[in-house]
Amino acid sequence: MKKVLIFGSTGVIGRSTLDVIRRDRNNFKVIGLCVYKNIKLLKEQIDEFEPEYVCVVERNVGESLQTGKGRKLFLGEEGLREFSSVKADISVMAISGVSSLNPLLTTIENVEMVALANKESLVVGGFLVKEQARKFNTKIIPIDSEISALFQLLNLKGRDGLEKVYLTASGGSLLHWEKKDIERAGVKDVLNHPVWKMGKRITVDSATLVNKGFEVVETHYFFDLDYRFIDIIIHKECLMHAMIKFKDNIFFACFYNPDMRIPISFALYYPERRSSIEDFNFFSKPASLSFSPVDYEKFPLLKVILEAAKRGGNSLVVVNACDEVAVDYFLKEKISFYGIFKAVDYIFNLYEYKEVNSLEEIFFWDRWAREKTEEYLRKLC
Repeated sequence: MKKVLIFGSTGVIGRSTLDVIRRDRNNFKVIGLCVYKNIKLLKEQIDEFEPEYVCVVERNVGESLQTGKGRKLFLGEEGLREFSSVKADISVMAISGVSSLNPLLTTIENVEMVALANKESLVVGGFLVKEQARKFNTKIIPIDSEISALFQLLNLKGRDGLEKVYLTASGGSLLHWEKKDIERAGVKDVLNHPVWKMGKRITVDSATLVNKGFEVVETHYFFDLDYRFIDIIIHKECLMHAMIKFKDNIFFACFYNPDMRIPISFALYYPERRSSIEDFNFFSKPASLSFSPVDYEKFPLLKVILEAAKRGGNSLVVVNACDEVAVDYFLKEKISFYGIFKAVDYIFNLYEYKEVNSLEEIFFWDRWAREKTEEYLRKLC
């Protein structure tokens, strides 16, 4: 039986992970649950899964939690560090944002495998994550649907003669909007994703295609691929998640239903191929697939992300922090949808390129970018 820790158990990925485990109690035991502050749902999860360890990052909220006898409760940032040191077979890292980097680096020391759902940790600190994983011989299996698809394709087909890898993008909620109309898109419009049900920031990032830019960075780090070998195509049906092309013009693609439990199952059971969720038959009803190139004029922020990725150094740390702040302003209806692009573009033209070689430097530039973005956006509001 595999012992599992779940970071972010009340979020979309955390809940989906628990649903996979709920269906196969003979193979998995949840020994730890970690949340930011949603203790109402956490209480239900504790009652159902009876973990040995519980962590609430928001200390003031967590102090009121009654976990029951014999259960260790960790509180605050210090508690998160202690929770990350718990020994387990699998850690599911589903905390959003750059704040996941520290607990990720710590849990890598203490588990056999990390099922990684967090993009930002690789975007801002991919070199540190890879170095830590090598040092402790810890497997990192992607949960992100497109990166999981690429992982499977490359494992099956190898790399001899590989020419290009393709990530698919749904195009988000504004795919069919005219560019002139996108400026007036409101929060409800943007959060109305036609296929995926995700957290608010990632849904906004899907509409700007920032999310897809971050997946390009994930692909670069996961598979040691130069950026020139990675491309993006629009595929609104979200059934094909990745594709690889070989030099003889042969393509191989990975299809599955847009259900996050599928890549989660793949990660939890790896290297076996098993599933505890209901069967999906792609051919049970008529279906069509469409593909189109990215319209970079409609999605200008994607250009910035890809340029930051190619520059390296502190560039991705800066644009990630700026995007997070700007998306928060948009969600609070303080700026327009394209105001996110204006903020990131402004900071991207303001910052000074520097090499980044340590965790301290990552967090320095993260703070710098957040402060400068706040200054810029406060002037606009």
